Amino acid sequence: MGFYSRLLTQRGDDEQLQKCVENVVDQLANADDLEKPGMLLGKIQSGKTRAFLGVIARAFDKDYDVAIVLTKGTRTLANQTVKRIGRDFKDFIDGDEVILFDIMQAPLPLTKSELKRKIVIVAKKQANNLAKIHDLFDAGHPSLKERRVLLVDDEADMASVRFAKKKGQSVYDQGTIANQMDSLRASIKRISFLQVTATPYALYLQPDNYEGATEGKEVFYPKRPSFTELLPIHDAYVGGDAYFGGHGPDDPRHYLYVEVDQREHDALRSKDGRAIREDRLWTSENIKTLRLSIITFLLSVAVRRRQQREMGLPSHKYAMIMHNDTQREAHDWQWETVKKLLKAFETAVEKNDPRLRALFEDAYADISKSVTADRGHLPKVGQAFKDVCELISDEELNVQRVNSDAQLDPLLDPETAELRLRTKANLFIGGNILDRGITIPNLLAFYYGRNPKRMQADTVLQHSRMYGARPKADLAVTRFYTSLDVYSRLVKIHGLETALRDAFENGSHDQGVVFIQNDAKKGIIPCAPSKVSLSNVVAVKPNDILTPTGFDTVANTHLRKAVRDAEQMIPADCIDTKKFSEIEVSTAMTLLDRIAESLVDDSDAGFDWAAMKGLLQYYAKKSDGRVLVLVETGRQLSKGLSGDRSGLSILGTAELRSLVKEPSRQAPAIVILKQEGGVGLGWRGGPFLWPMLASPPQAKSCVFATKVAA
Repeated sequence: MGFYSRLLTQRGDDEQLQKCVENVVDQLANADDLEKPGMLLGKIQSGKTRAFLGVIARAFDKDYDVAIVLTKGTRTLANQTVKRIGRDFKDFIDGDEVILFDIMQAPLPLTKSELKRKIVIVAKKQANNLAKIHDLFDAGHPSLKERRVLLVDDEADMASVRFAKKKGQSVYDQGTIANQMDSLRASIKRISFLQVTATPYALYLQPDNYEGATEGKEVFYPKRPSFTELLPIHDAYVGGDAYFGGHGPDDPRHYLYVEVDQREHDALRSKDGRAIREDRLWTSENIKTLRLSIITFLLSVAVRRRQQREMGLPSHKYAMIMHNDTQREAHDWQWETVKKLLKAFETAVEKNDPRLRALFEDAYADISKSVTADRGHLPKVGQAFKDVCELISDEELNVQRVNSDAQLDPLLDPETAELRLRTKANLFIGGNILDRGITIPNLLAFYYGRNPKRMQADTVLQHSRMYGARPKADLAVTRFYTSLDVYSRLVKIHGLETALRDAFENGSHDQGVVFIQNDAKKGIIPCAPSKVSLSNVVAVKPNDILTPTGFDTVANTHLRKAVRDAEQMIPADCIDTKKFSEIEVSTAMTLLDRIAESLVDDSDAGFDWAAMKGLLQYYAKKSDGRVLVLVETGRQLSKGLSGDRSGLSILGTAELRSLVKEPSRQAPAIVILKQEGGVGLGWRGGPFLWPMLASPPQAKSCVFATKVAA
């Protein structure tokens, strides 16, 4: 039996995963151009490691001899990867068929016997690690250059794509890691390159080649994937749809998000005794949600453990993450604040303080809604309160700061290198060390406060440690705490991720997803992951609606003129007739400009008018310059109900929704709802025009980057 057939039997891979693995290896092995990488695209914590280990095993069956696995540049993740490969490939290693080592601990020189085996090398994406790989192939064992090699770049958008102009020159340079990877690809005759990630935006925004970007002998190898294979989503996976899919109150996922006032996040960033006073731990508005989140987490732990006992199952330990900032000083302040709260809770249990009972009842009221929606068992309020008090008095909530590999190492399970839960309830306070690749089991609460002015889609998505395999009953008591601004941006990220995946699932992967760059320059596109800013990326799917929300009107003095000017460009036969009229794309662009002048952003997330116009131009070009327009008047939507609704819900009637979603429509459509507005409905002025861009049903998914790089 081959390597993969034995691994398949051992792990029990389902048919979908098996097909995914086979497709990846077949495309890599049969590629006409070995310089171009392939892409294995998975979701956050969806089993990408399991998949690429299957790829390595099957590649060994296809005459590959060496596999190099590059991990994110932390010692913890490299160790975790080695342990995971060692676990899955144990039979191969014990049978002297495979040798596995971390490049920094390589048993050099390799013996003749070892060189006859299949070789798996793990390395951090760090200069010394990659230099060691070069030494192995160049000086240690040059014969390996003649062998067939598979290079697997895990988290391929991290450190592997980075361009910057050389100082005082018009040409570009890569970072050290990217240069070392290119050099490795150039030095081995038969090397296949597989990128693995959940956040591929920077890779897809690369050009097919970098001609004209360099001078002299320097050559940049292709970074843009030549093919994309989707990692199938297993049944237990919980991802963005659960948190941002807009579920109703009869669904437990409706209750996952809890809003945090931005002032609370700010108060927890730096030590300030005035912002969080020790004598006001029970009443301070600056830790209102943090205070509640800890008690809610303890209640969730108590509920799940009681449910498990009643079903005759083992009782699990659980985790909560607090990721509010990247600075160690901030983590120390958060740890100090949480410890003070725990001390206050312990004293409250001892003295039967009614303030603890009141806080608990708020948590119980919240959790009961989602558990009821899930049709799960909820202990009576008295029993649940007793359970929470026992967790507090028995010091079952263990709080740990995690800032570095050194602090993380003692917390890892020695067998799996995953975070080890010491007590029934565990709260980890930290920053980036807790993001990509680190598996946090049984996560029930995530307090997230990162809120940069330019939020990066790929970085924030990788912070989503609440994604992964989660039991349905766990989800019913899970909570995600963040500000409304961050939440709205995460909804936008979810839209980007969904549009990308839908495009591949619907078969358009043969041609790829359209990435439109508003100000891309000729030649190389210097698009590092840090340059793919969420504030400059908009995703639109086929038959999707892009519309502003979270806005207000300008004052009536300017509003009336802007509305009047816009209405003069609209054909009369499309107003309240349920029929589209055709207009020139130039007219449509001017129409959007006039409407944009009448509306102002009323939220931090804002709306990207340039993206709406850029997408309109793209779709119109694909339909011979045609743009459809339709107007409905007499609308009375209040400002309070307008903030977080989808374009379809704002459209209103089923008849209008059906018209806009008509599958035969080939041109982009601008749908305008004339709202009566006015202070009575919460608007500054009125009437006003509310525009929507409806993409063609047969169009490809588009990701529009307003800006690519400075």
